[in-house]
Formats: sequence, structure tokens, C-alpha cells
Amino acid sequence: MKKLRLNKYLFLAFTFLLLQQLQVAAQSDSTPAKKIIKLHYFNVNNSMQYLLLESTLKRGKVFSPQQRKAYALYLDSSTAGNLIAQLLTDENGKAKAFVPIALKAAWDATPQHTFILKEGDDEVISDYSISKAKISLDTANTDGARSIVVSVMKMDKGQWQPAKDVEMKIGVERQGSILSAGDAATYTTDSSGTVSAEYKKDKLPGDGSGNIILVAKAEDNDVFGNLVIEKKVAWGVVTKVNTTFFDQRTLWSTRFRTPYWLLLMAYSIVIGVWGAIIYLVVQLVKIKKLSKEPNALP
Repeated sequence: MKKLRLNKYLFLAFTFLLLQQLQVAAQSDSTPAKKIIKLHYFNVNNSMQYLLLESTLKRGKVFSPQQRKAYALYLDSSTAGNLIAQLLTDENGKAKAFVPIALKAAWDATPQHTFILKEGDDEVISDYSISKAKISLDTANTDGARSIVVSVMKMDKGQWQPAKDVEMKIGVERQGSILSAGDAATYTTDSSGTVSAEYKKDKLPGDGSGNIILVAKAEDNDVFGNLVIEKKVAWGVVTKVNTTFFDQRTLWSTRFRTPYWLLLMAYSIVIGVWGAIIYLVVQLVKIKKLSKEPNALP
């Protein structure tokens, strides 16, 4: 009796949870989707500048990319002469655009620019502004202590001026991310537009020559966008790849270096299977011949 009562309570609890999930799913389906469109400006090594568009739909807590959506991107004003590019989002809801050579004069004319994004005749972004900036990275060695020195300059009144209070990551490029050079996660420039980060990541593996890539990156800065600078230095440990074991007969070698015991096992199985099949076929042929001979069977 107690077992039946327990099963009843469990069934009621399961039914209640199932109804709750169905109610949440129904509410999320009825919730109107909200468009979220973002622009990101990138300046990489002071030589490559581009804009990245992200277009997503938010329904409840679920984000989904808007694929194959067309947009028009303009510089400072939405006129035909200031068109940067016609964009079409990919399967991730993203599209990239470079400022064309035809707009170089307009780009050089002012230290600040506003990017305008239109979907059809509607302006979906009209206030995304960035100021021109450049970033440099250098190294220093004082009494055996290595450090990374980064400077950020901004264009102001036709001259490059120090940019203070710019927060950035400084460190070593590692698998698509930045391993901080020291103990701090981020560093901020001072009134001279400079910040120094002590390098504490000794004995990091480098390439065949011991080179690693130092990186300084300001991410989604409200004034300058994304600034990235890279520099290759020989601060890593030389990585030597041992390829001799590929010439040995191991499980991870090529097929021409298969271990003998594995070859023996594989060929034994093949010979055993085919031997049994051939033996059975021979016996069937003999039985068929015997059945055709008179007085062959008692």
C-alpha cells in the first residue's frame, strides 16, 4: 500500500513538472523576438581596419543568429557616396566590411567617424562612433626583468596625443586567447598613454626557434573600438618535435610501420575466416557430388 502511494506521488510530481515545462515552452514561443544588431570596429596592427556586424534574434533567453540578412553600411551619412559596403550575414549572423579606398579622403578628413547601418530604408544603427587611434608594443629588459610596454595614441586636432585610461589585455597569444603577462587580468594606460606589464610567464613553449607572440588588445572600447597589436619575440622555450618515433613500429605510426604482432593478429583472423568459408564450400561441393552418384548413400 505504501509503495502504491509513493508511486502516486511520484506520478503527480512528474506530471506537474511536465506541465511547467510545457507552459514555459508555450510562453517562449509566444514571446515576440527582439532584434539585437551590433557593430564592432577593429584596428589590427595599425594596418588592417574593418567592421564586424553581428545580427541576432532574442526570444526569451535564447539567442539565434539572423542568417542571410541584408544590410547597408555607411560612413558618417547614409548617402550613396558614403556607402562602405552592402552586407549579407553568414550562418553565424555575422558579416565583415573594410573601408574602401574610395572613402580614404573622407576617412582622413576628421579624427572621429560615425557608422550608420541600414536595413532596407530603416536605420538600425545611427550612433556608433569611433575616434582614430594607434597602438604600439615594445619590450624592455631591466636587470634581467622582462616587461611589455604598450602605448596608445589618439588623433586630436590633427596631432597624435596620449590616450589615457584605456583598459586592455597584455600577454601571450595562446590558442585564440591571451595569457596575461603578469598577475593582473587587465592593464590601464596612464596620462602618457603608456602602460608597462611585467612579463612573468617564463619557460612558455615557443616554436622551433623559441618565438612567442606578444599581444596587447583593447576590447570594445567606448571611444576607440577594438585595438590589437602583435609582436613576435624569442622569449619562449625552443620546441623540438621528435619525429623518430613515427619511424618505429607503433600503434600511432603509418600503415607501413604497423607492429608485427598486430599484423600477425589481423592476418590470422583473415586467414581463419576465409579458411573456414573455403572449407565449407568444398564440403558442400563434395556433398552435392555424392548426392548425384548412384548408391552413394547407404
